[in-house]
Amino acid sequence: MATLDVILLIIIGLGVVLGFLRGALKQLAGLLGLVVGLLAAKVLYASVAERVFSHVTDNLTVAQVLSFVAIWVAVPLLFWLVAALLTKMMEAVSLGWLNRLLGAALGGLLHALVLSLLVCVLEVVDTDDVLLSRSQKRQSVLYDRLKPLAGLFLPAAQEFTRQIYNEINDATERI
Repeated sequence: MATLDVILLIIIGLGVVLGFLRGALKQLAGLLGLVVGLLAAKVLYASVAERVFSHVTDNLTVAQVLSFVAIWVAVPLLFWLVAALLTKMMEAVSLGWLNRLLGAALGGLLHALVLSLLVCVLEVVDTDDVLLSRSQKRQSVLYDRLKPLAGLFLPAAQEFTRQIYNEINDATERI
């Protein structure tokens, strides 16, 4: 097992432990919030940039990046608030143990999804294998297995990541 695999397993294991501590409702809210937030940010970032962030900066590209990030952060926070209320209700009817057990599974899944998205981003950004060498990627058991996970939950994740990367590159070239 390669060092990269150990790091990936530690992160997923951390997700399992945090999922157990937080419970399924908060983990599900985190997962749904992440996906819905990403989709909402993709759809709404341009209009929010015009209406809200145009008052913050004169550069439209910076406003669009700020609005994308703001939407992607705000939506999961709203999901988390609703989940916190529902968790309190579950504990009141003595279903806290089930919430925690399912939370461990969802926590591992959420962290694996985030790692999968990071692997997709790394594949787009690191085409020259500077950040992570090709031999490290080949030695890893989990690296290639994490790639398709993003596609299961978000079929357009790789293309979307590529679009965002290109937009950020274009924005930094203009600045």
